[in-house]
Amino acid sequence: MPQRGAGDLLERSLEPSPQVVDGRGTTDAQRAALRAFRDVAEALGQVPDLDALLHLIATRISELASARRCSIYLRDAETGTFRGQIGHPEEVRDDEIKRLVAGVPADRFTREIAETKRPVALSNALDDPRPIRATMRAWNIRSILGVPMVLRGEVIGIIFVDDKDRPHDFSAADCELAATFADLAAVAIAQVRLTGELRASLTTIARQNQLLRRAAAMDDRLANLGLEGGDLREIAYAVAELTGKPTSIHDARDRPLARAVPPSADGAVVPRLLDPPHRSHRAVVEALAGLDPQRGGVVGPLPAAGLPQRFLVVPVTMRAQVCGHLVVMEYGRRFGALDPHIARRAATNVALELAAERRAAAAEWDARASLTADLVRGNRDTGALDRRARYLGVDLGAPRVLCLITSGATDEGRGPSSSDVALALRDGAADDAVLAAGVAEGVAALLELPPEAPTMDGIAAVRGRVVAALDRLGAGLAAAISTRCTAPADYVRAYDEARQVMRCLRTLSGERGLRLLTADDLGAGRLVLASTQREEAERFARDTLGGLLAGDEHTRDLLGTLQAFFDAARSVRRSAVVLGVHENTIRYRLTRIEELTGLAVSSCSQDQLSAQLALLVLRLQGVLPLTPETPALLPA
Repeated sequence: MPQRGAGDLLERSLEPSPQVVDGRGTTDAQRAALRAFRDVAEALGQVPDLDALLHLIATRISELASARRCSIYLRDAETGTFRGQIGHPEEVRDDEIKRLVAGVPADRFTREIAETKRPVALSNALDDPRPIRATMRAWNIRSILGVPMVLRGEVIGIIFVDDKDRPHDFSAADCELAATFADLAAVAIAQVRLTGELRASLTTIARQNQLLRRAAAMDDRLANLGLEGGDLREIAYAVAELTGKPTSIHDARDRPLARAVPPSADGAVVPRLLDPPHRSHRAVVEALAGLDPQRGGVVGPLPAAGLPQRFLVVPVTMRAQVCGHLVVMEYGRRFGALDPHIARRAATNVALELAAERRAAAAEWDARASLTADLVRGNRDTGALDRRARYLGVDLGAPRVLCLITSGATDEGRGPSSSDVALALRDGAADDAVLAAGVAEGVAALLELPPEAPTMDGIAAVRGRVVAALDRLGAGLAAAISTRCTAPADYVRAYDEARQVMRCLRTLSGERGLRLLTADDLGAGRLVLASTQREEAERFARDTLGGLLAGDEHTRDLLGTLQAFFDAARSVRRSAVVLGVHENTIRYRLTRIEELTGLAVSSCSQDQLSAQLALLVLRLQGVLPLTPETPALLPA
């Protein structure tokens, strides 16, 4: 069946009626309405929007009803009321009409039109109880005609016409003519609305197609970046360039791994959301806690935290665990539909890159740990060890000491892993500054000495690092440090030294004994004490220095003098300076020591050796300080 236009359908629906309303047949009125509607129908393809069509309808119905003023209201589907759309003529401003609502409970005039679906004329609007009188007075309305626009049995809008400031007698013919035209106008309005919806749909589809094409291009960009092995800095720059917004990538502890800004932005404009002190601010903490843990979202602005911008935060996850975040800051323009897609796609690339870095780090760690184990055990030739070290970027000629860390001074239980020990010992040093491997006693770590520092000063610096590492690793751990190593062959000897020092700690140190001891602290005494039982060592100390162990003030002075005498290389003058006494006082005390112990410590080398070993036992037990300058390191 051939399709018919709106005009054909309307001509068929306007067949002459036998009813006479003004002495003439209705044919003339209907034809007048049809001519007015034809003007409207011809303009359907030309009007830019619905308001333009409504203005044309208002003009024509004003002519049909011989009225000077007109306003059109359309039904609000949600509330059932009628909202103002346009006014006619131009002096009736559209923006004023759009603020008005008809059909509220107090507006009985509009409700009657909607319920009867017939025109209603008020000859005296100021005295009639049906309209809202305040509105009638505000608009200077004397007489008014309300005409419903009915489409498929439903009132889709109402046309109000009046003569402004003067009465108007709206005849039955005026009402019928206006009603006929209003019903025809309803068809035109429905058609314009449908056309507008179709155009909006087409626009939406076109926009979606454009977004899909852009998303596909961006996906290709990020996918190629991943295939080409792009690092975190390149990923951050790609996101900044694609979104036009500053971007940062952070690890699980919110430390920045990479930052980038788009080419058009100031280089100093970077996301600060996860930087201190913003990250710890209460507003930031609460905003981040409210995000979806898997997909992230937008937070901000957070002016209380000094962050006036909005931020797109996307978690970087590996095996359902969050290992970092990607942050995009709103800059230049608001976030668009593609920005979350780009950020989430890039977060996947970041996760893949971090996973690759972890695997590479684990492989390098295993290689370095294997090198360390072979160095301390001496089960590979030095040439092979040197080649492996050069491949890993390790200089075996750099001066180092071997640190043996075990589960405690009196217990050989399970201790921390080699990776935990290496991490604790780095203390801001470069990653390759610590080599560590598991051994039978615990963990053996090779620590570089400070460059160009004297040996004793270098070992003192290492001692401080080891003490700090023991605090980080937890209570119940002990450490032994070897003498200096400068060649691969030295590490076997250093491992033996560290084990001897550790045996001295385990054997001779009591509950308040040392946590850390170096081979230099023991000197040659470690060769004797490492194979001595605790009871034997204690008995030897009592037998050797028994007269000085009474515990009174006098004997404590003598014991301290004896220790200072040996620490000062058996120099009476230097001992007096250290203790702040006269040299004759030192000579007198040495004589008293000989009287109480029988040891001629000022003249007999054998007695000096016995006294030094006995003092060393007391130091290991924590009775005496390890050195005059360094007090014993007691357990925390």
